[in-house]
Amino acid sequence: MVNSLDKAIKEYISKFGEDSLFELINKKEQEIEGLELTIIANAGIHPLQSCHQRGEIYIASRGNIDFSSHEAAHNEIRKILILVAEKLKSKPWRKVYLVPFGPAVISMCIKSLVYKILNQETVDVLHVGNGVHYDIYFELRNIAAYSAYGGVENNESNSTF
Repeated sequence: MVNSLDKAIKEYISKFGEDSLFELINKKEQEIEGLELTIIANAGIHPLQSCHQRGEIYIASRGNIDFSSHEAAHNEIRKILILVAEKLKSKPWRKVYLVPFGPAVISMCIKSLVYKILNQETVDVLHVGNGVHYDIYFELRNIAAYSAYGGVENNESNSTF
């Protein structure tokens, strides 16, 4: 493998030059380091502000969703989640922002999908009113472990999560 890789590198350099190889490597590194995704759970009702538009924007659903029956709701949400899963698998996302507009169950399922597929927590965009939004991030594994030590009552000063 080393010989074939070495040969391919030498051939590339002979055709395009060392500078081209360095540019290609740097471009790929920047792509991987900077891959951020913002998922809008449901668009169309709330205005999208700049805090909702970081990295690549993906709109999971738009407008009204058919919740006319249990089966309809299940099928609609399932379709949305399959498309979100495909998006999550499309690139090596470094950070995922979740804007939880629309039905809570969609945002909850998207958050779970991000964790299951990418093994990372989402940064959740919390709307607190008057155009103010906060990024909320928790390492939930740390919270689960923290609870084993008496939780907030015994460890109020611990803010490592």
